Amino acid sequence: MGSFFYKLGRKAGPGVRKAKWMWTAATGPEAEAIKAEKAVGAEMAHYLRRQCAGCGGGEYEQILKKLGKSLVRGPARRYGEFHFECIDRNKPEAFCLPGGYIFVSKSMMQLCGDDRDMLAFVLGHEIAHVAEGHAMQRMVGSALIRTVSRAGPVRHMVTGALNRAGMELLEKAYSREQEKRADGLAVRLVKAAGYDGRGGIRLFETLAEDEYKPLLGEYFSTHPNCRERIKWLEQMLS
Repeated sequence: MGSFFYKLGRKAGPGVRKAKWMWTAATGPEAEAIKAEKAVGAEMAHYLRRQCAGCGGGEYEQILKKLGKSLVRGPARRYGEFHFECIDRNKPEAFCLPGGYIFVSKSMMQLCGDDRDMLAFVLGHEIAHVAEGHAMQRMVGSALIRTVSRAGPVRHMVTGALNRAGMELLEKAYSREQEKRADGLAVRLVKAAGYDGRGGIRLFETLAEDEYKPLLGEYFSTHPNCRERIKWLEQMLS
């Protein structure tokens, strides 16, 4: 998804490309940072909806909204309202934009089927990436710095970010540690909402099956492999 998010950041509009938006979200007081982050996410979500067909606001959308609402707890509450939407893509994907915009593909919904514990883990994982600040960090690393570092005087604005974040954010999507933290918080959110924490294990066991491997494509190419994720989750739940 790295190249996808880079293109999203480039095309989403002035609100994303202007360094002051991203910089405020990265370093400002929390209330201002969240406000700016939500504005960036809204701009990007608008662009994304133009590129990807939705699922028509039917049953899938209702399931996502109801389930998602039950999971927004703890550190996620400071973001206020989250937005959960289904997009009509033929690969099992789920991802978040800054500020709490979470998209799940129709294929992922079908893969989870009637197993609400699996779907709860999918949503919990993406909520966790927002709550932990990973979604905005990815955009600061991939879109902001690559764009404004070529913009003359504005270049000095990102020096501090580069010093603190290092080059890893420029070269990768979520790091191993970010994925692990998101898995851990997802398990806590799922269990707090009354769902089975082992839903994540069932999800990765399903994705590890041979029939799904050709479908995983770019989205899972930057993630730790399914067997590694299963091991993490088993340790967290033991």
